[in-house]
Amino acid sequence: MDLRTNYLGLELKHPFMPGASPMVDSLDKVKRLEDAGASAIVMHSLFEEQIQLEESAVQQHVVSHEESFAEAASYLPEADDYLFGPEQYLEQVVQIKQTVQVPVIASLNGTTPRGWVQ
Repeated sequence: MDLRTNYLGLELKHPFMPGASPMVDSLDKVKRLEDAGASAIVMHSLFEEQIQLEESAVQQHVVSHEESFAEAASYLPEADDYLFGPEQYLEQVVQIKQTVQVPVIASLNGTTPRGWVQ
């Protein structure tokens, strides 16, 4: 029986794939999903609000110590040097894609018209 299907412009062997779950956080588990027959790997969504919260939390932490020990604070990286959601997420996509042969489906979730263009 031929179960090939096209989903999101991707040619899949069959329509059965695991939904987004914490399993994609482990490359070993991602490989096991592929070995078990997953036709694609579905990643969890990256939320715009999540990125905004992470950025503001780091910024607040760095700024809160600026006046305390100025010379010690100079050893901390600038807030822009920290990796936030998008960079980590893209790195995870790259690692998963290097691990498996099946398509990798990522998801971005935005709440503002300009959130992803900053």
